[in-house]
Amino acid sequence: MLRLGEVEILGEQPIYSGRKVSLKKLLLRIRGKETFHEVIDFGQSVAILPFISDGEVILIKQFRGPLRGWILEIPAGKIDEGEDPEDTCVRELIEEIGYRPNRLEKLASCYLSPGYSNELIHVFVARDLVYVGQKLEEHEAIHVVRMGYGELLRMVLDGNIVDAKTVIAVSLYELKKRG
Repeated sequence: MLRLGEVEILGEQPIYSGRKVSLKKLLLRIRGKETFHEVIDFGQSVAILPFISDGEVILIKQFRGPLRGWILEIPAGKIDEGEDPEDTCVRELIEEIGYRPNRLEKLASCYLSPGYSNELIHVFVARDLVYVGQKLEEHEAIHVVRMGYGELLRMVLDGNIVDAKTVIAVSLYELKKRG
């Protein structure tokens, strides 16, 4: 049992374990009353804003099952056990867009949705890309989309990009660019 102020963590109860996520109940006592929180255990991930040149980026149009449709986003993926975020960036860029980065710059790390998930995402910019060929995993439906960075920025500002990690990456990139 772990006590954090008026919250006691009593334990956890596994509900489901799948390929990428598991669902569990976190058993709690808050102000003396027993309750639980549902937690999606995901772990860590990366998201990468890849620049093919100073003014051009590569995005992906990916089928996302929870949305039952396609969404435009930056490449991303789960960090495997024992893997560091930079190695995951390289692996995911090759898998999803077919490019290996020669330079990676970390923008930030943040929790995507701590109300129900423990996913910590590390956001990077990739540059000096070298084409090596796309290596999609069998469960991925992805199309590569090249566009001008200005167009991507307009799409974010106009609300046409609705993927949180893409909005975060572009926003952080703009803030860091402006100093």
